[in-house]
Amino acid sequence: MPLSPPRVGDESTADLTEVIRARRREVWKRRLIAAGLVLLLLGVAAVAWFSPLLALETVTVKDSDLVSGAEVSDFVLAEHQGTPLPQLRPGRIEAEVEKQFPRAEDASVHYSGPRGIRIDITDRTPVIAIAEAGGFTLYDAEAVDLGTVEKAPKGLTVLETAAPNEETIAAVVRFMSALSPQLRGQLSTVAATGSEGLSGTIDTGKDKASVIFGDSANASLKMQTAIQLAADGRSEIDVSVPSVPVTD
Repeated sequence: MPLSPPRVGDESTADLTEVIRARRREVWKRRLIAAGLVLLLLGVAAVAWFSPLLALETVTVKDSDLVSGAEVSDFVLAEHQGTPLPQLRPGRIEAEVEKQFPRAEDASVHYSGPRGIRIDITDRTPVIAIAEAGGFTLYDAEAVDLGTVEKAPKGLTVLETAAPNEETIAAVVRFMSALSPQLRGQLSTVAATGSEGLSGTIDTGKDKASVIFGDSANASLKMQTAIQLAADGRSEIDVSVPSVPVTD
């Protein structure tokens, strides 16, 4: 009996089945490759996470005007030396430095090479210098003690009251922090006989005047009023009530 020739439909079905199988093999191949890459990356990350080759060894910190870079470096190394860099959290180190060194307003941590970090320090800004026997103690707008220096920074207002108490210092700081840098720069000295007895000396470079401010309220308005009156030639000014200034 003669053999029947293969039917066209059978060949098409076989070809389609083979195409589907080939596509499935390709999909699985891609999935296996992707899974392998993920496992490789996880392995590399695990090695880096624990590797002593990436352990913290150096901390670079430049001195600022108020903070010793060497002291910051020693502190961070004491806390974290030997810890692999991938395990370090810059935000945590920044918070630790700012807490340990209150004269720093901001500490910014950056990776520096495979085993080091760099920390940039931004000082707090002093708004007042208090004259003392050993020099001048600086305070910022939050009444943080920034330490003592031998010479008051140029342009910084000096409080000349002897041994002021905490309440008086707080009142002076409130007053000074309410002023813009430009206004603070024109107030050369401040004195205080308590929190409501603030006075000072204005020196604009052209005009000078002695001013009674009273308490720390409305500091900017009081200062602006006093500067205007000084420009008008007044040398003795009382702006404790700024809407009704008194002059000599």
